[in-house]
Amino acid sequence: MRIARLGLLALGVMAAACGRSHSGPGSTQVVARVNHKEITILQLNAALAQVPNVTAETAKAASGPLLERLIDQELLVQKAQDAKLDRNPQVAQAMEAAKRQVLATAYLQQFVADVPKPTDQEIRDYYVQHPEYFSARRVYTYRSIPVAAPATVIAAIEQQLSTSQDLDAVIATLRADKITFAVNSETKAAEQLPSEAVPRLAALKDGQSATFPFPGGVEIVQLVSSRPEPVGDVQARPFIEKFLLERSRRARADGEIKSLRSVASIQYTGALKAPTVKAADPKPSASDVTTSIATGLR
Repeated sequence: MRIARLGLLALGVMAAACGRSHSGPGSTQVVARVNHKEITILQLNAALAQVPNVTAETAKAASGPLLERLIDQELLVQKAQDAKLDRNPQVAQAMEAAKRQVLATAYLQQFVADVPKPTDQEIRDYYVQHPEYFSARRVYTYRSIPVAAPATVIAAIEQQLSTSQDLDAVIATLRADKITFAVNSETKAAEQLPSEAVPRLAALKDGQSATFPFPGGVEIVQLVSSRPEPVGDVQARPFIEKFLLERSRRARADGEIKSLRSVASIQYTGALKAPTVKAADPKPSASDVTTSIATGLR
């Protein structure tokens, strides 16, 4: 049994323990008994809260299968306790790590809970400032050829493309040089692409190509075709609002961690030392909105 799976089990055990520790109306309502242990409505609701995109309409249908999973989990927990696995050093360590993660996450969630929602103007500004994802949104069909090769080969590829947009000729050259590559056909909307790729694809005409370097190679992308599929401000609003709110929460959480580190006594006593140059904080990318918008549009 891998330690990662033990960590998941530990999380489940703690969730069950937390469910039993609360009190209030309906919190002790028993939905199932597994041997000598009870599963309460609070535990079921906690599990239900972890289901993505659940609604009031789908909650009832999801509750049955979730309860069965909780029963299976309880049976496994009981067998693990009978076998005294909670005394196993690896299991105990995984449970402690899970506990620490839960506590750290709970603190940050509480710390950012009162971050205000974005204003109507902020939502509108984001919509206007990113037409590539909304009013001028396009869906791109393209061929992608990732090539892992030395810098000299990459330079030759880029030179060949700069003089001719004939991607088939480039493919022939790669084959002649016995360079490993693969040709992939993709169709993706703007929000499903890396943010740095969107303006470059938008500038291409059908049949034209561009190169995107990555460590140890380059990705050649040829635009086959594109079609406009704009998203109106009303449709985009809930996804932009969610994105901006999460970005604000992340910024506040990052600020709190920096503040805590600035006043804490931190000593590196092992082989690892404090970094000599602090890594630059990553700037929020427009493509961070990918998940919420892409999910909503599908």
